[in-house]
Amino acid sequence: MSATQSGPQVSGSGSGSGSGGGNGDDGSKIRKFEAVIIVLLGMIAGILAGIGSRTLDHASWFEAISTGVVVGIGLPTFIIMIIRYIRNQS
Repeated sequence: MSATQSGPQVSGSGSGSGSGGGNGDDGSKIRKFEAVIIVLLGMIAGILAGIGSRTLDHASWFEAISTGVVVGIGLPTFIIMIIRYIRNQS
């Protein structure tokens, strides 16, 4: 069991820029509670964007749903990219 645990630690300490880094490289990884908050924020923003598109632009249901999906996926992706960029600078 110790051989299995030492494998990721050796490869993780050698690769500093990979997403599968070791446990000591917590500064560049997104934590679970941050990821949950970001995903919930994306869902809320997507719903609000869809509702706003439907009511303000008088868009069809398909357009409103597609707008909400694009915002719901794009916003969390953008936030995660910004966080990872800032953490990799230090």
